Parts: sequence; C-alpha cells; structure tokens
Amino acid sequence: MLKAVIVDDERLVSNFLKMQLEQSNLVNVVEEFIRPIDALNEIPVIKPDVVFLDIEMPGMNGIELGTKLLNKVPNLEIVYVTAYNQYAVEAFKLNAIHYILKPSDEEDVLEAIQRVIDKKSYQMIQSDNSLKIELLGHIKVFQNDKEVRLKWTTVKVEELFSLMVLHRKNGIEKWQIIEKLWPSIEMKKAEQNLYTTIYRLKKTFLESGIQLTIENIKGMYIATEY
Repeated sequence: MLKAVIVDDERLVSNFLKMQLEQSNLVNVVEEFIRPIDALNEIPVIKPDVVFLDIEMPGMNGIELGTKLLNKVPNLEIVYVTAYNQYAVEAFKLNAIHYILKPSDEEDVLEAIQRVIDKKSYQMIQSDNSLKIELLGHIKVFQNDKEVRLKWTTVKVEELFSLMVLHRKNGIEKWQIIEKLWPSIEMKKAEQNLYTTIYRLKKTFLESGIQLTIENIKGMYIATEY
C-alpha cells in the first residue's frame, strides 16, 4: 500500500481527496498539511511514497514547495492537484508524475495512483550481458555492474521506458501505451507523440551504450536486446 501525504490549504478539499484515495484500498494517507512550511519540515521525516500537492496556496505555492521537497527527498513522487489546467506544463517540468484537476473525480484519482504504483514497482531485467534495470523511485540502469547515467529528454521518454520494462515479457500494444501516456489527446496526434517518443528512447539507448532497442513484433511493442 502506498504511503501518501496531502498538502492543501482547504481542509474540505483535502478531506475529500483523502476519502477518494483510501477508498481505492491502495493508499494510506498518513498526514494532511494545511500550511506549506509545515509540509516542508515534516515530509522529509515522514518519507511518504507520494505527495498530493495543491498548487495555489498562500505563502508558498505548490510548484515552489515541490521543488524544495524534491531537493530534500529525491525519490518522492508528486501528484499536483489544481483548479487550473495551465499549471500542468510547469508541473511536469518539475518531473511530477501526474496532476489532478479540481474537483477530483474517481477516475483521475485512480489513474494517478496507478502511475505511482507503476513507477514504484520494483522490476529488474538481467541478461547474459549483465544488464539490470531497476524501477524503484527513479530509474536506475546497470550494465556490467556499473550504473549508466541516462539523460531523459522528456518525462514521456522515461515513462515509456518504464512501460517497456514492465511489459518486457509479452510486449504492449500501441493503444495501451497511448491510453497510459496520452489519454486525453486525439488519436492521430497521440500516435505522432508515440513515434517521436520511441525515436527519442532509441536515441537515448544508443547514446548511453545500452544494448536495448524497441521493436514492433506482431503489433506488440517490446524492448529487445542485441
């Protein structure tokens, strides 16, 4: 079960989100903060898996608080909660795993939870070439027992890589990738985003010397070694 903290200066909003999260039976909300300064001091001690963080707060907004929290707790996942869609771009620049628009609905909350679970799930690939990939907090890749530093050009490239690892045995269909990474985008545009992201991921492998590529085998995208 995920350990979560909510930071929102509106107590009713915070209580409603807590109810939605705990109804999923996947999340335990261990603390709620109204004041950002209290959250900044206490969250590094609590060490939750994920913080559901309001953006519009007095004194210190959520973007600023999130930046400071990630400096203190690098493996922390952040889900922004906002009434303003324009904050989404800025949130993802901060490497937030997802965002929820107020008022939050059950589907959005469950999608956010699933993204955190996928990111936090520990997975490993180990081959004859001693290639190991860990998905626990932030992605780590080891080749011949040495960590390889990967430079993700976008958050979506990193998310696609996570999906490839999670579905490494049987692969994943195009529509499944699009549903997870671009659920609200028109299909043609989403397909263009997918092809661009696959290209960038392959380029990341090549530049880092990782012996992996992405192939489409009978309609299934799968990470293969060479």
